Amino acid sequence: MKPIILSMIVLGLFACGSKSNVTSYGEKFDTAKATTIVEALEEFKSSGQSEAVIKGKISRLCTGEGCWYVLKHDTVEQFVGFEKFSIPKDVAGMHSIAAGRFYMDTQSIESQREGLSGAEAAKITAPKVSVKFSAVGIVVR
Repeated sequence: MKPIILSMIVLGLFACGSKSNVTSYGEKFDTAKATTIVEALEEFKSSGQSEAVIKGKISRLCTGEGCWYVLKHDTVEQFVGFEKFSIPKDVAGMHSIAAGRFYMDTQSIESQREGLSGAEAAKITAPKVSVKFSAVGIVVR
């Protein structure tokens, strides 16, 4: 009887000690479909396919509410926003996979000028159009 109890205790300790370093936020999705930002952006720009699962390293993130981050792969960075969940503010440098869709966003001149000095603000003379990514689910590891 004692060897069985001891075995159960040892197995329990190993199970507790082998915590997964993977954390999910938002909707669940198939991470095996993940492609690099470069590949997914090429697909979006050539075919208009907006649904994607992208992967990379978190280079910057919202330190206020944890509602966005910038995903980086090689030299390419992609803004990733999300509304229905938030992520911890200490995940910079970790790897992430995000499921969602690409979309075109236009930032007004006024919005771009916020917080800039007069000289810096004067340099902005046109709206800025960029590709953004809206995530419905994220995995961080």
